[in-house]
Amino acid sequence: HGDYFTPMMECGGSGGSGDTSLGGSVPPLNKFVLPGGDEAKSWDYLSQLVEWGFSIGATKKSLIVAFGGGALMNVTGLFASIFYRGSKLIYVPTTLLAMHDVTTSLKTSICHNGRKNNIGSFYAPLKILIDVGFCRTLQRAELFSGLGELAKNAALLGGQHAEGFRKALSSDRINADAGGSGDEFTMDDRMLMELLALGIDAKMSVLANDAYEKNCGMIFEYGHTVSHAIEKAYGDGVIPHGLGVTYGMLSSSYAAEQLGIMDKASRQEHDDLCWLLLRRWPLPEPRPSVQKVMGLAMRDSKRGITSEAEDEISDVLLRSMGDIVPTPTSMLSKFPCKLIEEWLI
Repeated sequence: HGDYFTPMMECGGSGGSGDTSLGGSVPPLNKFVLPGGDEAKSWDYLSQLVEWGFSIGATKKSLIVAFGGGALMNVTGLFASIFYRGSKLIYVPTTLLAMHDVTTSLKTSICHNGRKNNIGSFYAPLKILIDVGFCRTLQRAELFSGLGELAKNAALLGGQHAEGFRKALSSDRINADAGGSGDEFTMDDRMLMELLALGIDAKMSVLANDAYEKNCGMIFEYGHTVSHAIEKAYGDGVIPHGLGVTYGMLSSSYAAEQLGIMDKASRQEHDDLCWLLLRRWPLPEPRPSVQKVMGLAMRDSKRGITSEAEDEISDVLLRSMGDIVPTPTSMLSKFPCKLIEEWLI
């Protein structure tokens, strides 16, 4: 989307300002380009952003606009939160995942020392500007990534969230839109708007009461313990985050059934929902070793909240779709890590 800001760059991008079709004077505009995906979420790029901000003469009055996908939102949000102890920030998300999941949380982050999101802050933007047209430019994997986090909301909250997800992944709906066999995958703007509304409602309805995600807001970490490990085990950029989360949900439902928390029928309903998406995006071969994935999962950034023993791991667990197991430890439950190993095998 390199031309998106061209009108502004033409009238103010070189440090000047002028009158154009935009009407009126445009302030100086400076641009810093980050790589895509988690590669951007590094200590090095965060440091570069800070140095760049000072080098161009940015002040407390300056406005930071984060334009891109979820990873870019994360690192730019962290930059804005520490630059002059808090700078003005606007998010312009360009992926489905960023639109309904990343920007609806105050969380910012980078990844450090082989771990996911272990350095960060909580920071609110002034505005979030969503243009659903960007979704028409997304590659299949990026679109599925956004759907993966919607699958998570469907499992956590059930009801309209599950219905909306099933509708989006219905072969009948896809067949009707694409005029094909149902194996193709397209979504028109109307379907995208419905999904965005559901995704935003899911986050806002919960985070309105727990903006810093210390208690009930932690439910949105469902599936993330194993997801983050799978993503890091494959290497940055291989497994889209939302798809990793959906696979992580399968590991949690397996653990819940083995623990007697989720019955067989409830697990089947849960997993069937996940496979509506995952059958279209299997994990690539060769897969990382169980030992590598487990080593990363046991270093998850949430570790310690439930005071796990050395042979335990934690995640949000469900009794059934829409029925979350409540705990005094930020909605996280600890259980034997061997259950995750069994699922991986």
